[in-house]
Amino acid sequence: MSHSDLEKYEANPVNLLWDDILFLPVVGMVDSKRAQDIMDVLLEKAEQTAARFAILDIRGVAAVDSAVANHVIKIVKASRMLGCSTILTGVTPAVAQSLVNVGVDLGDILCTARVKDALSLAFRELGIEIRPVASD
Repeated sequence: MSHSDLEKYEANPVNLLWDDILFLPVVGMVDSKRAQDIMDVLLEKAEQTAARFAILDIRGVAAVDSAVANHVIKIVKASRMLGCSTILTGVTPAVAQSLVNVGVDLGDILCTARVKDALSLAFRELGIEIRPVASD
């Protein structure tokens, strides 16, 4: 693995959160190069694990404009081709307003406000039930 590949994977860590569920927190600025790196590592991990869901958390993204939103749409479409549905989470009210203001159509992209909600959605789709254990 080259030094640039190592940097790409360290800057965009994709983790297997649960069987069939990947998690990728995105922090900082996202430009075209970074968006391509995110797509590369997410698609590679989706193929390796045969994950059915990827949670893409953008709460740590400094700014979301139409270019970033279009990159997200490309990532979602590409992962869908591998059988992996992407759930976009961490959408703050300010980010939601800016996306609406620039006219970005997120179409049929699954969106949630919190990682917890994204995980619940993935669990429900996978038929997984999480419930409290009864105490004695």
